Amino acid sequence: MSTSTITKSALCNALKELCAQKDYEKISISEITGFCGMNRQSFYYHFQDKEELLSYIYYNELFKNITRGVNYDNWNERLEGLLENMQKDKTFYSNTLRSNEKTFEKYLYQSMHRLFLRFFYHAVANTRKRSEKAKFFADFYSHGFCGMIIDWAKQGMKISPHTVMLQMKELAFENVSIGKGFIENL
Repeated sequence: MSTSTITKSALCNALKELCAQKDYEKISISEITGFCGMNRQSFYYHFQDKEELLSYIYYNELFKNITRGVNYDNWNERLEGLLENMQKDKTFYSNTLRSNEKTFEKYLYQSMHRLFLRFFYHAVANTRKRSEKAKFFADFYSHGFCGMIIDWAKQGMKISPHTVMLQMKELAFENVSIGKGFIENL
């Protein structure tokens, strides 16, 4: 493992540990570096600010590989895996989302949109308007599911990831037939 990777990992772990003790917005870079025995210069060598560190954690722990190999049959498993990973660090994700949900929401929306594009491309009939309508449904579901996931996290993740995934899967599959009918009638 490279020195850069070790340093980044230490900074990530420090932020996560500190988020268990206090609100994200109240944590300073000095506290993060002090927690892991580094100086501020080490921090700034790797990250511009605390938000970039947070973005790095979100991307590498949740979103980096979520859409790799995803298809119509396994998108819900990927979604459940994301929710399970969030629940493993429940305090961190609930805390950071209450303070700064925009970074998380950006990654989540991009990932959900890719999942739903693949889902609806497969689900709807092959027509000239397929990609246009599949994109509309992917946009709609991505916004809705992002909101539900963020609310779930901010409210303490009281429902199991499996139950959340099943509810979302049911909603998506119930509406596939609506989507097919809508596109076929154009």
